[in-house]
Amino acid sequence: MAVFSSATANKNTPRWVWRLTLLASTLALAVGALLWRSLETFLIADIQAAVYELKPVLTGIRWGLIGLVAIFWPDLTNRLCCLGHLDAAGKVQLLALRGRVLVWLVLLELVLGQNLPRHFLRAMRGGGA
Repeated sequence: MAVFSSATANKNTPRWVWRLTLLASTLALAVGALLWRSLETFLIADIQAAVYELKPVLTGIRWGLIGLVAIFWPDLTNRLCCLGHLDAAGKVQLLALRGRVLVWLVLLELVLGQNLPRHFLRAMRGGGA
């Protein structure tokens, strides 16, 4: 007995999920090809310097996206409810989960994006910044 049936999964999966998956895969391949090409033409130190210069911009983008999630969460739940993808109880539940989602996004950004554990351990050892 199969746990996941691909025939039913393909029929029940909305088209936009497949389109977003295809878009994400294409973008990942394009970025990978661009990075591969840049490794062939540039020195590793040059690439590291460029990434270091882009860190503040990328951090701003991540914090901006977290802010957009915070701002548009009620609108998104209302739209899902109006489109029939969500009932009233699900809407109330999603609105109640907004705070948890935002806390987890901020924690993930602090731990993974800002590397907070490394800074904390360095401060505990007295290593400075």
